[in-house]
Amino acid sequence: MSQSASEFRLEASFRKRLYFFTGMIVFTLTAYILQLFNLQIVQGSENSLKAERFVRRSESIPADRGNIFDRNFLTPETSQPLVSNSASLDVILNTSLLKNDAKKVKEYIYKFCEALSIPIVYYEKELQESRLIKKIRSREPFVLLEGISREQQERILVLDNINRYVYLVSSPARVYHMGPALSHVTGYVGKPTTSDLQEKEIKTYQLIGKGGIESLYDTTLRGQDGFRIQKRNTEGNIEEERVIEHSVPGNNLILTIDRDMQIAAYKALKGVRGTVLAIKATTGEVLAMASNPSYDPNILSGKNKLERSIHFGRVTNNGGFLNLAIQSRFPPASTFKTLVGLAAMESEHKINYDPKQTFSCPASFTLKSTFKGVPDQVFYNWDKKNHGELNLAQALEKSNSVYFYQLGYKLGAEPILAYSRLFGLDKKTGIDLPGEATGFIPSSDWKKRTYGNKWFDGDTVNLSIGQGFISVTPIEMALFYMAVVNNGKIYKPYVVSEIRSPLDNSLIQKTEPTILRDIPLKKSTVEALKEGLYLVGYSGTASGVLNSPNLPEIAGKTGTAQTRRRGASSSNHAWFIGYAPVNAPVEKQILVAAFVEYGVGGAASAAPAAREVFKAAFPPGSFPRTDRSRVKTMEEEAPVEQEAF
Repeated sequence: MSQSASEFRLEASFRKRLYFFTGMIVFTLTAYILQLFNLQIVQGSENSLKAERFVRRSESIPADRGNIFDRNFLTPETSQPLVSNSASLDVILNTSLLKNDAKKVKEYIYKFCEALSIPIVYYEKELQESRLIKKIRSREPFVLLEGISREQQERILVLDNINRYVYLVSSPARVYHMGPALSHVTGYVGKPTTSDLQEKEIKTYQLIGKGGIESLYDTTLRGQDGFRIQKRNTEGNIEEERVIEHSVPGNNLILTIDRDMQIAAYKALKGVRGTVLAIKATTGEVLAMASNPSYDPNILSGKNKLERSIHFGRVTNNGGFLNLAIQSRFPPASTFKTLVGLAAMESEHKINYDPKQTFSCPASFTLKSTFKGVPDQVFYNWDKKNHGELNLAQALEKSNSVYFYQLGYKLGAEPILAYSRLFGLDKKTGIDLPGEATGFIPSSDWKKRTYGNKWFDGDTVNLSIGQGFISVTPIEMALFYMAVVNNGKIYKPYVVSEIRSPLDNSLIQKTEPTILRDIPLKKSTVEALKEGLYLVGYSGTASGVLNSPNLPEIAGKTGTAQTRRRGASSSNHAWFIGYAPVNAPVEKQILVAAFVEYGVGGAASAAPAAREVFKAAFPPGSFPRTDRSRVKTMEEEAPVEQEAF
């Protein structure tokens, strides 16, 4: 029977629909099969792991932080670390056994405290209801105690009503083998703060560096955490455990610090507030950096929350977190006289200055007043003695203030301030430690803005002996003396020498010496300054402390900074900055800067502190000595020219 045109059209339309829906079914089945193949075969192991994580409990395995060694490092196995790790036990509460009920958790914590004789105030914050509920819901490990003692462990294990709800896990603990002696260099570790969690890629359970190289090199030291999967029964006991990803320890750091010199520097500061810094003259390597008061990083990184809190408060009240070597600034006092002499010699065209010409020292210098009714101003020598005629070397030797009053007045403030800025006394050195401060170099514009009056000649006279408005950090002043030793070259100071892999000890990164400034100085300038600094240690203000056959020949400069606590010698700050051995090649010389707050005088407290570091650096027999008779000959030379104000 023949089809009508309308029936034909209906049948054709039906076939099209049938083919379309058949195609859709085939396409969908094909897509499902391909996706199933992808999930089961291509990504099978990964999805299996995800599923296992979902049905079982996954737990992070914290990585050990990298070890830290001193400059004498050979291999991790044969070298004694400055900072390492040890294992400790933490007590974790299994809240699921308490049905994640905040009330039951709180009741258990009260029992736990009673059983282990722990003051309930220890958990004051955790017991706040909102905080407790949030902690339970977070499903993160509920840590009751960290780093428990053997006695605590035994008590927990024998008390059935206590141990059934907790389990013990091993966690890494940081060990600082030099304790407070190196704390301002190493820093310490602690739990991250809220801002740390927001600003850095870190998890709540991880430790983060706090201060020192622990902070600056935190990501380098931290390593990569692993994780494991655990299957627990209804009682919280582990039935099965599988490590999915092993943790990778952080990289090891090799420091420029010398252990023996560091210990000597720290011991030299016993009972005083101050800092001692030692730097290798031709590289910028920091061999020692001690600051006192200090703190114990073992306590602050430890697991005892109450002990941490007490120690933190005590250190804060004492100002013990301040690294005085790089985070404090003071008037440089007589150590600045070396720079004034340098500025005069390098600006000789301004005043026709020769370091062999002499100024007379009648024990004081009188600055004539230019204002009607205002009396003349008298500036005294530090010992108020008449030292007669002195050239530059002799003025440095005796730290004669009257000589530099006259020299500074004749030179003027601007060259002195210009050279202060040129040598970076108002700039950060860039040392690889956090929190570095900068010194302050005044100017006439600054004084006018701050005090509303101009720069007076009296300001220049004060500046000439490192007093008045100027202030510097000990490390800035040490780098100026580095320029004297190195004929104008200043190297950037650094603490971390190498970064090495913890797996095969391969070298990842090495710090190369970097020149911060290369200031062209006349050879005659350097020689004249070195001659005067040499006299200081031989027959001058520091000779009683430094001139010894058991020490190398030490050149340097003492300084005594007056403070606002007037009326007693104990109100003065003490400085000494020097280098040794004088007669050794510059590559073998080290710089030591010592500063003691209220240390009476440079020779009284700062030079003795520096001496201990030189003794540790150069044991008897390790340095050559020269005939000092040449110094006597120089002292007896007649002055080239005499000039008195």
